[in-house]
Amino acid sequence: MAAESEHGLPARLSALDTAVNGGTTPPGEATWEDGHARWELYRRAAEQPAAHALLLDAVRAETDGPLASAVVVLMLEKTPVAAHSSWTAALDPEVRDFAERRSRELAVLESLDRSAPDCDREAVGAWSDWLQLRVAGSRAESHRPVLELLAEHGRTKRIRRTAAGSLAGIGNA
Repeated sequence: MAAESEHGLPARLSALDTAVNGGTTPPGEATWEDGHARWELYRRAAEQPAAHALLLDAVRAETDGPLASAVVVLMLEKTPVAAHSSWTAALDPEVRDFAERRSRELAVLESLDRSAPDCDREAVGAWSDWLQLRVAGSRAESHRPVLELLAEHGRTKRIRRTAAGSLAGIGNA
């Protein structure tokens, strides 16, 4: 990513590998030139909260923009919204848009979970398919007003059907 950090990627990957695998990976076994190998290391690191700081450091040095973006989006799901900016800021601006949009969508989800939703048809209609489907799958009683909107006005049949199923599940609970 950033020119100053490109040369530090192998060292950062090595430190991350040691933290994630406990130093059990034999030297030379990991081929960090392979994006698939790096993704597997990043994915394993995402599952270990103790490795998150090293993972963020590696993402800052990652030279493959789409790979770095995928890691950040994965981590946005695992971190509080208040911490999202440190993850999205790790990306170069040319690959940051999707991660920033996902962060905003996750903030909407978090706000729905904190309080009764105050959404109208226009606001819900502006949501991405991903966000509509994610909310449609919720069975929280507090989401009932949004689920009703999605069951009637969701962008796709799948969203409308999922929201209707969630409403039915709430009614039977």
